[in-house]
Amino acid sequence: MTKPTRAKIKKTKMFDIPSYPQSEEFTSSAACAMMVLKFLNKNFKTKKETEFEIWQEAVNGSVWHGSKYGIAYALAKRGAKIEIVSSNMKDEGYEKKLAVYDGVNLDTLKASFSEIKNKVKEMGIKESYGNATVNTIKKYLNDGRIPVVLVNANVINPYIDASPHWIVVKGYDNDTFYMNDPYSDSTLTMESDIFKAALGYESESHVINVRVKK
Repeated sequence: MTKPTRAKIKKTKMFDIPSYPQSEEFTSSAACAMMVLKFLNKNFKTKKETEFEIWQEAVNGSVWHGSKYGIAYALAKRGAKIEIVSSNMKDEGYEKKLAVYDGVNLDTLKASFSEIKNKVKEMGIKESYGNATVNTIKKYLNDGRIPVVLVNANVINPYIDASPHWIVVKGYDNDTFYMNDPYSDSTLTMESDIFKAALGYESESHVINVRVKK
């Protein structure tokens, strides 16, 4: 089950997750996966070649920026324990709009989405319905999970157009959140109200929770 436990939320929780800058505007998914993999395995090599190898897996089921299933597959393939929490478990969601905008064939997108979704199921990765909120993110961190979260890039960086973007939430201190943003290659500090506004894209929220080894 991916639901957070009812344990009391601590005032502070932080993971020392290394940063990694995305090489291209569309590789935030791969960059986030590499941050988490480096945290889990200090011997993991964060190379540009590896970033694009992971991106080629993460982009399955999406147009450019990486799908929840693609990211989960890439992480699990490299040994991470994954759970997905999503507000849309039915179809390609907002990716269909992006496909139309970019001239991507919808049948091709649907086939790619179905294929990577089935691969994730075959790997035993569980998905549950849920919306990403500041409280659920806190609970995931308290439960020993690192959330890789879909956000609207424009909210966390007003110089970027509205677009799907992935970040790694490394912790919080009371109502302040800390997240590794691969676009800016830095740890962003964000108050809960701004973080709340950034969560999700096109009315959908997706979180890939990565269990921390004990």
